[in-house]
This record gives sequence, structure tokens and C-alpha cells, in this order.
Amino acid sequence: MSMDNMPTPTDLMDSPQMAILAALDTTLIAAMRALLAVHTEILDDTFPRNTTELDLWADRLIYQGYQLEKTLARYRAALGARTFPGANTF
Repeated sequence: MSMDNMPTPTDLMDSPQMAILAALDTTLIAAMRALLAVHTEILDDTFPRNTTELDLWADRLIYQGYQLEKTLARYRAALGARTFPGANTF
């Protein structure tokens, strides 16, 4: 999520839950990038890989993070469909 996609004060008046969801989304992206930076072995295309148990769990966390990120986007889209298009923004 970029700053362009952050909820505006007007958005938050209509849907205050968007504040914590924006924080979760941003933290989730940072966590997944940090895991990838530390566990570069999971990005390797050569075989056999020398992955550790930590690499396997990091890969699982990244996958689950991606799934959660998609779910958050769907929730925001469904929530946005409830609001009035063209509403004034702050």
C-alpha cells in the first residue's frame, strides 16, 4: 500500500476500521520483504536447494502474507462499493 492508497480522513469517518487495516497491510508488506531479504535461498532457481527449516517456514509465512494481502484488498473493495462514488475527500 502506498501513501496514495491510504484512507483519507473522510474515508475514516465513514469506515474507521480502514485505519487499522491500512496499518496491517503496510506492516504485512514490510514483513514479507524483510523475510525475503533474510531468506534469499527461497528465491534461488537452482536445484538442489540448500534450504533450512527456517527457509521453509519463511516461505510459508510469505505465502500466507500474500493470501492475507489479497483478502484485505477484497475487503477494501467490498467496503468501497458501499460508499458514494465521487464523495469529497479531505
